[in-house]
Amino acid sequence: MSEGQPVDDRTAEGSVPTIVQTDDVLGGEPRIDGRRVGVYDVYSRYRETESVDETAAAYQLSEPEVHTAVAYAAANPEQMAAVAERARQSYEQHASEGLTPESA
Repeated sequence: MSEGQPVDDRTAEGSVPTIVQTDDVLGGEPRIDGRRVGVYDVYSRYRETESVDETAAAYQLSEPEVHTAVAYAAANPEQMAAVAERARQSYEQHASEGLTPESA
């Protein structure tokens, strides 16, 4: 990281956020380093809103973090499709058990 004041206490000025994968966080799905926000979630929200500002606000991210996540997702479509499929399967499993956001 470069020296200087952090932006929103997350990303140091002039630094580029990093995408990481660790088995013990978010099931190993790609995420923004230092965050528990998955790249797929950020990318999905961005596709819905087409707004970096709205996406950043929704997840309390900096604009560079959103740009990095969107760029990573666009460069890794097969991986994002696999993440989406796992999310769909998890939703269906929970729905069969009566556990969905709609039931809360």
